[in-house]
Amino acid sequence: MRLAIQYCPYCGEQDLRPRETPENAWECADCRSTFVVTGAS
Repeated sequence: MRLAIQYCPYCGEQDLRPRETPENAWECADCRSTFVVTGAS
């Protein structure tokens, strides 16, 4: 299951797209940053 994220942590925009690799990665269409979302332990 993929974690839902609403905002890019770098630019704050909402145009996010899931990436295949690495696992749980998202790409921001506005600033082109890729980031991974991890769950808190």
